[in-house]
Amino acid sequence: MTGDQPAAYDQESWEDRANLGEGTTRIVLSCSKMERDLWKEEAAEEGFSSRTKYLYTLIQEARAYRKHGVFADHSSEDRIEQLEAEVDRLEQQVDRERQKQGGREHVDDPEFVERYLEETYTPLDELLQRIMESGALDGLVRKRVEDQLYILAAQDRVEYEPGWGWKLTDADTDSGGA
Repeated sequence: MTGDQPAAYDQESWEDRANLGEGTTRIVLSCSKMERDLWKEEAAEEGFSSRTKYLYTLIQEARAYRKHGVFADHSSEDRIEQLEAEVDRLEQQVDRERQKQGGREHVDDPEFVERYLEETYTPLDELLQRIMESGALDGLVRKRVEDQLYILAAQDRVEYEPGWGWKLTDADTDSGGA
């Protein structure tokens, strides 16, 4: 028994004497004196008028943290990670399928064209430029054009200069390009 409490300590009589609001009660928390003093200092530093109000606020913050923070249910985040992994797997599968087809795009596939359209009107020449700049047709066009350039070079109809590119040979321009 301490000098702070009556000999016959009764919770209800204490609540009546403390003039607590309706539905309010008191709980007893045991801790070391060092912790008690530390909490008192922290309460003062944080601007609380009492250690009790400070501890109550900490408990409420801890509840929110447990519910929404580190200890929260992360099943939705786990599901998002699963779906992202599935998207990555499917994209890799699509890439493998494209490689099996020689890396060629299917220009006549509506989804191919839709990838380059926006919600605003785009002139055809701008759409074609956008598709060419994307490199999507490299496998379809570049190889064929390069093959033809090397065939023409073997026939001395075109020549190549590193850093400059390709041009018709003088012999080919003299004959009118045919």
